[in-house]
Amino acid sequence: MTIKATSVLAILAIWGAMIAAVFRNPDAWWALFFAFLATGAVGISAGRRLGLPRVLAIAGIWGGTAAAAASHTDAAWMAVFAFVATGAVVYSRMKRDAFVHGLVIGGLWALVGALTVRDASAAWIAIFAFLTAASIANSRDVTRPLAAALAWGAAGAVMLATDGNYWLSPIAFLVGSFVFRHGPLTMPRRFEWDLFDGDKDDTIEGQWRSVHDAERPK
Repeated sequence: MTIKATSVLAILAIWGAMIAAVFRNPDAWWALFFAFLATGAVGISAGRRLGLPRVLAIAGIWGGTAAAAASHTDAAWMAVFAFVATGAVVYSRMKRDAFVHGLVIGGLWALVGALTVRDASAAWIAIFAFLTAASIANSRDVTRPLAAALAWGAAGAVMLATDGNYWLSPIAFLVGSFVFRHGPLTMPRRFEWDLFDGDKDDTIEGQWRSVHDAERPK
Protein backbone atom coordinates (compact mmCIF):
# COMPACT_ATOMS: atom_id res chain seq x y z
CA MET A 1 0.00 0.00 0.00
CA THR A 2 1.31 3.43 -0.94
CA ILE A 3 0.66 6.57 1.09
CA LYS A 4 -1.22 9.18 -0.90
CA ALA A 5 -0.01 12.77 -0.97
CA THR A 6 -3.46 14.17 -0.19
CA SER A 7 -3.52 12.23 3.10
CA VAL A 8 -0.15 13.70 4.05
CA LEU A 9 -1.35 17.22 3.14
CA ALA A 10 -4.46 16.76 5.29
CA ILE A 11 -2.37 15.68 8.29
CA LEU A 12 0.04 18.57 7.79
CA ALA A 13 -2.92 20.98 7.68
CA ILE A 14 -4.21 19.63 10.99
CA TRP A 15 -0.92 19.80 12.85
CA GLY A 16 0.31 22.99 11.24
CA ALA A 17 -2.81 24.81 12.42
CA MET A 18 -2.95 23.32 15.91
CA ILE A 19 0.76 23.63 16.72
CA ALA A 20 0.55 27.31 15.80
CA ALA A 21 -2.54 27.67 18.01
CA VAL A 22 -0.87 26.03 21.03
CA PHE A 23 2.28 28.08 20.48
CA ARG A 24 0.10 31.19 20.62
CA ASN A 25 -1.99 29.93 23.55
CA PRO A 26 -0.26 27.14 25.53
CA ASP A 27 -3.32 26.66 27.75
CA ALA A 28 -5.11 25.10 24.78
CA TRP A 29 -2.61 22.22 24.63
CA TRP A 30 -5.25 19.57 25.35
CA ALA A 31 -6.87 20.28 21.97
CA LEU A 32 -3.89 18.45 20.46
CA PHE A 33 -5.45 15.20 21.69
CA PHE A 34 -8.31 15.64 19.23
CA ALA A 35 -5.84 16.64 16.53
CA PHE A 36 -4.19 13.29 17.19
CA LEU A 37 -7.54 11.50 16.83
CA ALA A 38 -8.21 13.36 13.58
CA THR A 39 -4.77 12.31 12.36
CA GLY A 40 -5.77 8.72 13.03
CA ALA A 41 -9.01 9.19 11.07
CA VAL A 42 -7.00 10.40 8.10
CA GLY A 43 -4.11 7.97 8.58
CA ILE A 44 -6.31 4.88 8.52
CA SER A 45 -7.28 5.86 4.98
CA ALA A 46 -3.81 6.99 3.96
CA GLY A 47 -3.85 4.44 1.16
CA ARG A 48 -6.89 5.92 -0.58
CA ARG A 49 -6.99 9.09 -2.63
CA LEU A 50 -8.76 11.70 -0.55
CA GLY A 51 -8.69 14.35 -3.24
CA LEU A 52 -7.88 18.03 -2.89
CA PRO A 53 -11.49 19.00 -1.99
CA ARG A 54 -11.21 16.97 1.21
CA VAL A 55 -7.85 18.54 1.97
CA LEU A 56 -9.36 22.03 1.53
CA ALA A 57 -12.26 21.12 3.80
CA ILE A 58 -9.97 19.70 6.51
CA ALA A 59 -7.65 22.71 6.28
CA GLY A 60 -10.62 25.04 6.79
CA ILE A 61 -11.97 22.96 9.68
CA TRP A 62 -8.72 23.03 11.61
CA GLY A 63 -7.76 26.52 10.54
CA GLY A 64 -10.95 27.91 12.05
CA THR A 65 -10.54 25.77 15.14
CA ALA A 66 -6.94 26.83 15.60
CA ALA A 67 -7.83 30.50 15.30
CA ALA A 68 -10.49 30.11 17.99
CA ALA A 69 -8.24 28.09 20.32
CA ALA A 70 -5.38 30.53 19.91
CA SER A 71 -7.62 33.43 20.95
CA HIS A 72 -9.64 31.85 23.76
CA THR A 73 -8.78 28.84 25.87
CA ASP A 74 -12.49 28.32 26.54
CA ALA A 75 -13.04 27.84 22.81
CA ALA A 76 -10.51 25.02 22.47
CA TRP A 77 -13.30 22.46 22.87
CA MET A 78 -14.16 23.21 19.23
CA ALA A 79 -11.44 20.65 18.49
CA VAL A 80 -13.90 17.93 19.53
CA PHE A 81 -16.25 18.83 16.70
CA ALA A 82 -13.35 19.51 14.36
CA PHE A 83 -12.32 15.89 14.91
CA VAL A 84 -15.78 14.46 14.18
CA ALA A 85 -16.15 16.81 11.21
CA THR A 86 -12.84 15.52 9.86
CA GLY A 87 -14.07 11.96 10.16
CA ALA A 88 -17.32 12.88 8.44
CA VAL A 89 -15.42 14.42 5.54
CA VAL A 90 -12.83 11.65 5.19
CA TYR A 91 -15.41 8.85 5.14
CA SER A 92 -18.05 10.70 3.14
CA ARG A 93 -19.20 10.18 -0.43
CA MET A 94 -17.47 13.37 -1.54
CA LYS A 95 -15.98 13.00 -4.99
CA ARG A 96 -12.35 13.81 -5.58
CA ASP A 97 -13.29 16.67 -7.92
CA ALA A 98 -16.00 18.21 -5.68
CA PHE A 99 -14.16 21.48 -5.12
CA VAL A 100 -17.34 23.41 -4.37
CA HIS A 101 -18.08 21.04 -1.48
CA GLY A 102 -14.58 21.37 -0.05
CA LEU A 103 -14.47 25.14 -0.35
CA VAL A 104 -17.88 25.61 1.25
CA ILE A 105 -17.00 23.36 4.21
CA GLY A 106 -13.65 25.07 4.70
CA GLY A 107 -15.19 28.53 4.37
CA LEU A 108 -17.94 27.67 6.82
CA TRP A 109 -15.45 26.66 9.50
CA ALA A 110 -13.35 29.73 8.77
CA LEU A 111 -16.48 31.80 9.45
CA VAL A 112 -17.04 30.00 12.75
CA GLY A 113 -13.42 30.60 13.68
CA ALA A 114 -13.68 34.31 12.88
CA LEU A 115 -16.83 34.65 14.97
CA THR A 116 -15.24 32.82 17.89
CA VAL A 117 -12.06 34.89 17.75
CA ARG A 118 -14.22 37.95 18.34
CA ASP A 119 -16.50 36.32 20.90
CA ALA A 120 -15.64 33.07 22.72
CA SER A 121 -19.32 32.40 23.41
CA ALA A 122 -19.82 31.74 19.69
CA ALA A 123 -17.85 28.49 19.90
CA TRP A 124 -21.03 26.40 20.18
CA ILE A 125 -21.78 27.21 16.54
CA ALA A 126 -19.18 24.51 15.75
CA ILE A 127 -21.87 21.93 16.52
CA PHE A 128 -23.96 23.06 13.56
CA ALA A 129 -20.86 23.61 11.46
CA PHE A 130 -20.07 19.92 11.94
CA LEU A 131 -23.61 18.87 11.04
CA THR A 132 -23.56 21.05 7.94
CA ALA A 133 -20.15 19.72 6.90
CA ALA A 134 -21.39 16.14 7.17
CA SER A 135 -24.48 17.01 5.14
CA ILE A 136 -22.49 18.75 2.40
CA ALA A 137 -19.82 16.04 2.23
CA ASN A 138 -22.46 13.40 1.50
CA SER A 139 -24.43 15.38 -1.08
CA ARG A 140 -24.47 14.15 -4.66
CA ASP A 141 -24.43 17.51 -6.46
CA VAL A 142 -23.69 21.18 -5.83
CA THR A 143 -27.25 22.10 -4.85
CA ARG A 144 -26.74 21.50 -1.14
CA PRO A 145 -23.31 23.14 -0.78
CA LEU A 146 -24.48 26.22 -2.69
CA ALA A 147 -27.63 26.42 -0.56
CA ALA A 148 -25.51 26.05 2.57
CA ALA A 149 -23.15 28.76 1.34
CA LEU A 150 -26.07 31.15 0.84
CA ALA A 151 -27.69 30.29 4.17
CA TRP A 152 -24.50 30.49 6.21
CA GLY A 153 -23.29 33.53 4.29
CA ALA A 154 -26.47 35.44 5.13
CA ALA A 155 -26.44 34.25 8.75
CA GLY A 156 -22.74 35.02 9.08
CA ALA A 157 -23.19 38.54 7.74
CA VAL A 158 -25.87 39.21 10.35
CA MET A 159 -23.84 37.64 13.16
CA LEU A 160 -20.76 39.66 12.25
CA ALA A 161 -22.70 42.89 11.85
CA THR A 162 -24.71 42.59 15.05
CA ASP A 163 -22.07 41.00 17.26
CA GLY A 164 -24.41 38.17 18.22
CA ASN A 165 -27.58 36.46 17.00
CA TYR A 166 -25.81 33.09 17.02
CA TRP A 167 -29.22 31.39 17.10
CA LEU A 168 -29.20 31.87 13.33
CA SER A 169 -26.66 29.02 12.98
CA PRO A 170 -29.16 26.16 13.50
CA ILE A 171 -31.51 27.84 11.05
CA ALA A 172 -28.70 28.11 8.51
CA PHE A 173 -27.96 24.42 9.02
CA LEU A 174 -31.59 23.43 8.45
CA VAL A 175 -32.02 25.65 5.41
CA GLY A 176 -28.75 24.63 3.80
CA SER A 177 -29.09 20.92 4.51
CA PHE A 178 -32.76 20.18 3.96
CA VAL A 179 -34.81 22.91 2.32
CA PHE A 180 -32.94 22.79 -0.98
CA ARG A 181 -31.86 19.18 -0.77
CA HIS A 182 -33.66 18.12 -3.97
CA GLY A 183 -35.27 21.36 -4.97
CA PRO A 184 -38.30 22.29 -2.84
CA LEU A 185 -38.75 21.23 0.74
CA THR A 186 -38.96 17.44 0.92
CA MET A 187 -40.13 15.23 3.75
CA PRO A 188 -38.09 12.33 5.14
CA ARG A 189 -39.05 8.80 4.19
CA ARG A 190 -42.02 7.31 6.01
CA PHE A 191 -43.20 10.81 6.93
CA GLU A 192 -46.80 11.58 6.01
CA TRP A 193 -47.99 15.15 5.48
CA ASP A 194 -51.33 15.12 7.32
CA LEU A 195 -51.78 18.70 8.48
CA PHE A 196 -54.95 19.27 6.49
CA ASP A 197 -56.47 15.77 6.51
CA GLY A 198 -59.89 15.23 8.07
CA ASP A 199 -60.76 12.60 10.64
CA LYS A 200 -60.69 9.01 9.43
CA ASP A 201 -62.28 5.92 10.90
CA ASP A 202 -59.53 3.30 10.93
CA THR A 203 -61.73 0.52 12.30
CA ILE A 204 -62.70 -2.43 10.11
CA GLU A 205 -66.27 -1.19 9.97
CA GLY A 206 -65.11 2.27 9.07
CA GLN A 207 -62.88 1.01 6.27
CA TRP A 208 -65.70 -1.15 4.89
CA ARG A 209 -68.06 1.82 5.00
CA SER A 210 -65.54 3.96 3.08
CA VAL A 211 -65.22 1.34 0.34
CA HIS A 212 -68.97 0.90 0.21
CA ASP A 213 -69.56 4.65 -0.06
CA ALA A 214 -66.97 4.94 -2.81
CA GLU A 215 -68.68 2.22 -4.87
CA ARG A 216 -72.16 3.63 -4.35
CA PRO A 217 -73.54 5.24 -7.56
CA LYS A 218 -73.76 8.99 -7.38
